[in-house]
Amino acid sequence: MAKRVVPPVRRFGGVGELRKRIRGSDIIYDNRDGIATEMLGLAQAKITDIFDWQGQQLSLKDVEKIPEHALSAIKKIKITPRQDGEDIIEVELIDKVRIFQLLSKSAGLLDTEKDTDKPAVVDIQMVMPEDKNGKK
Repeated sequence: MAKRVVPPVRRFGGVGELRKRIRGSDIIYDNRDGIATEMLGLAQAKITDIFDWQGQQLSLKDVEKIPEHALSAIKKIKITPRQDGEDIIEVELIDKVRIFQLLSKSAGLLDTEKDTDKPAVVDIQMVMPEDKNGKK
């Protein structure tokens, strides 16, 4: 009888990808505190971290004065020159609602309670009417 040759597992479809995903999840798990801190910074970013707002006047702060978490929260900057020499500056920040959803989910705030699907216990007590003599 011929010796049976078993090919290495790493060549089967999806195993290599699965190993990459497991390794990636280990990296995320090992750095979870840093990731949470970064996400909290993104969630705390405000437009006033980027612009000075005085009355009706808005002016862009110097980049050195903008906190790091606010710089990270900038999704897009668009500068449109005008004919009068002034530029129109549009700054779009990341979706804070999505960040709050991710933070809430990772903190377990969005998990449904497991007891909600269980039936409630109802206590029923029957009281017999009394007759004219006070007996039940």
